[in-house]
Amino acid sequence: MRVEAINLLGSSGTKANSEIIEVHSQGGEETEHLNLREDPSAFARITVASQHPPLAGFLAAINGEGSLFSTVGIKIWTSDPLKTGEDTRFHSQVDLIFAHQPFNLLADHYEDVVRRLVELWMKDSADSLTAQLEILPCRFASSSSEGVGLRIVFTARGGSAEQARTRWGLGLMKVQQALLFVSRAMRQNLGVRE
Repeated sequence: MRVEAINLLGSSGTKANSEIIEVHSQGGEETEHLNLREDPSAFARITVASQHPPLAGFLAAINGEGSLFSTVGIKIWTSDPLKTGEDTRFHSQVDLIFAHQPFNLLADHYEDVVRRLVELWMKDSADSLTAQLEILPCRFASSSSEGVGLRIVFTARGGSAEQARTRWGLGLMKVQQALLFVSRAMRQNLGVRE
């Protein structure tokens, strides 16, 4: 798996570019944020999760009790080849924060997550998969505070749209396993109980 890691925070923890993860209040009028940790039945209201079972499994696991993480945004899309002979690409973008709010205030914990994920995925030889890890500023609407979040853009390539989607689904399980492995290790290091 090809991995790229980018810290998009300024040197003082400030925004270095226009990218920012917005965490909305649950059930807000302007945009609906589903808290999958507190309301597991909310999965049924996520259209892309019902259309892509690997994503539904990923969301259930990452937002589960054993995970330190919580998803706050998802997006899926397909890119058709620009030239003849190029592969079709199937992409997903998942925005994550820590379920324990104090961990979201400093970039150190996110840098640790990224370092661990890069170490795990560099051993994976699947050249049709790409993961881009972005440490980004994060704005929490519920408290009007700013912090840090992690965006994972995961891409699978294939000779057809179906092959790319299948590779994406299988690769997403690897992403899920790695995140849960990192979560367990960090729980032990940080002394976080379930």
